[in-house]
Parts: sequence; C-alpha cells; structure tokens
Amino acid sequence: MPPAAAGAEPSGRVLDLMAALEESVAKVKASRAEDDGDADVHELSKNSAARKMAVKKDRREVSTVKK
Repeated sequence: MPPAAAGAEPSGRVLDLMAALEESVAKVKASRAEDDGDADVHELSKNSAARKMAVKKDRREVSTVKK
C-alpha cells in the first residue's frame, strides 16, 4: 500500500469485526427465540429420492474403481 500523504485525513470507516460478529449473533439468537419452534415438514417426491440414491450408487462405484 502506498504511504498516506502527510496531513491527510484518514478516509473510510474502521470496523470492530468482533463487535459486529457479536451483534449479528445476538440478533439471530433473538429472532430464533421469537420463533414458535415448530419446523415445516415437506414430503419428498419418489422421483427425487430415487435420483439421490442413484447418485450415491454412482459415487460408490467411481470410488471403488479409482482404488
């Protein structure tokens, strides 16, 4: 980085990253505390489950071939 000019005012804003992280975590915890705690459950289609199993099978076959 080039040195700052003599007498120049520092520009920009200095952030305390730890304070920003703590504030963010506190906001998330507060929003979760307001939640009723019930999760939404969605049924998966049979096609998506079959597709996932095929992908897992293909990965196992590829990993055994490489050895």
